[in-house]
Amino acid sequence: MKIFLVRIRERLDGSLYIERKPHATTDDDYIAISHVWGTPDTVQKYVVDGIAWKVSLSPGKQDILPLLRRSDICGDGWFWMDLFCIDQSESSSISISDQLMAIPSIYKCSRCVKVLLESPVCEQWQETAMRAFEQGPINEQGFQEEELAHGSTCPHLAFTDPWFERLWTRQEGLYARVMDFIVLKPVPCKRKRRDPTSDWISHGSLLAHRFRAETFLMDKLAYHGVEPSTAEGSLFSIYFDVIYRRCVNIAAYDCEPGPDPKYNPIREAWRSLRSTAKARDYVLAVFPDVNGYKVPAGARKMNFPDLLLDAIHQPAVSAHFQVAPKVPRGVVSSSVKATESILPWLVDKPFNIGEAYDTFTADTTRSGEKTRNFAVPGNVELEDINATSSGLETLRNDWKRTANINRHVILLSPSGPCTGSTRQDPNEVVGLLQQHFAQEFMQISVSGYLPPEKMDMLEFRANKILPFNKIAEVPEDVFARELKRFLACLICGVSLTIADRVLEMAEVVRAVTPHGSLLAIIHRETRLAARQDQFILVCSSLWDLQGFSIGLKISGGISVRGRTMIPNSSVWDSIEGQVAKK
Repeated sequence: MKIFLVRIRERLDGSLYIERKPHATTDDDYIAISHVWGTPDTVQKYVVDGIAWKVSLSPGKQDILPLLRRSDICGDGWFWMDLFCIDQSESSSISISDQLMAIPSIYKCSRCVKVLLESPVCEQWQETAMRAFEQGPINEQGFQEEELAHGSTCPHLAFTDPWFERLWTRQEGLYARVMDFIVLKPVPCKRKRRDPTSDWISHGSLLAHRFRAETFLMDKLAYHGVEPSTAEGSLFSIYFDVIYRRCVNIAAYDCEPGPDPKYNPIREAWRSLRSTAKARDYVLAVFPDVNGYKVPAGARKMNFPDLLLDAIHQPAVSAHFQVAPKVPRGVVSSSVKATESILPWLVDKPFNIGEAYDTFTADTTRSGEKTRNFAVPGNVELEDINATSSGLETLRNDWKRTANINRHVILLSPSGPCTGSTRQDPNEVVGLLQQHFAQEFMQISVSGYLPPEKMDMLEFRANKILPFNKIAEVPEDVFARELKRFLACLICGVSLTIADRVLEMAEVVRAVTPHGSLLAIIHRETRLAARQDQFILVCSSLWDLQGFSIGLKISGGISVRGRTMIPNSSVWDSIEGQVAKK
């Protein structure tokens, strides 16, 4: 495949310039550079000797040629870097479309991908980590606790670099077989003492950053065919390779160059929470990893929702994935046709790929043991929830008795409030309430995996740091508002931002059936205008990804106007028992 390659040359006077290699291909020996462009407010355009256009450089790369010529980066060898090798001029010998289509192959075929980290990184903690590695087997849990303890007072850890937050660098990292991470700005340790509240918030922020890094590494192992159980066992090893040894070779993990046929780029990209400047890139940077996906003509002129709907309806995508709406269109708009009401509602301008993919989920295989596709027998009544502190126990019981909790946990947004990892100032009402609801609902799930002593420790730490006693002073309307936001996140598996958008048009209700009460969301105006006997619960083949759809009987069929949480086995036993009697 034809590409452009460059190298850095030195004149007799010592000045450096870029030289382009004629007739380069991906079969050549070269290094690929992966880096973050920077933010619009910091990036400036510079003239680089040998490049016909001005190059956009972040502050950490302004002295770009001496930097790249370092022996640990490119030296005198040939390399590919988007700043120098994507030629958009009309005279280019390779069309811009061919250059863009070649990017995956460029990173896959490179001898090594050099990742440039521009954030300050603490030298002292790096030395401490490497000393622990050299002394023998590392206690993983103890090391991770020490890492967070250090980072809570010294923020300069490698996994906080923006490279782990940008969408296109995710792709570059996935494709690479060999990666070297280059810290451009090592700094002395700068630890500062904080009060317990600030330390708790900082700890949560570090957890979120480390989660992003670990998610990428699990993603990378899955891309190259490592089974989930093996990947979890290898996670600390590859994490240490990347963050501290700063080099990784997938050959060390008994895998072949990806993508693996079972790899799910849609789900893994959603979990990454990475961001990009153009919303359309949330499709164009992910779906090309689905074998057979075709970028539509005029993709650059299409908006994000249209581009995403085109993607999930392409035969190659539908052949590999079953796509289930977590927020159907009919939940936020009654004006759509009945056939379109089941499609996922999509956000126009998502902040990150978590928001972009929040309202639907995709699975590579049928995850349920049975194929179920019918109307649920028995009447359904939609009731207002009691969203006060006195009604909280009833809602918790509904969740505990009738929800498939493990399925919901898998589908929860990593940036949502339900995991309790998103930490705001607990002295602010919103942050305190969302942490309280996470404690109330999610301990049911966590208790199934942690021994009692661990659960007691988690509860002790939360009660020691968080002033839950102040909840009694919260006005009822504020309590109700925040509880409904939390429940929308819990039912649909979305972030608070998406929940707020949904709740502008929908509301949280209890769907009372002969088989148990299920928490649900329903289009508000539809509920007010329709009779109870017009509603029906409908089960589709995607029941274990989206629960039941709440259908409105209309002339000519059923229009989806809501959804329930995913039911557990006791609900299904009741339903199937009634079906068998008929």
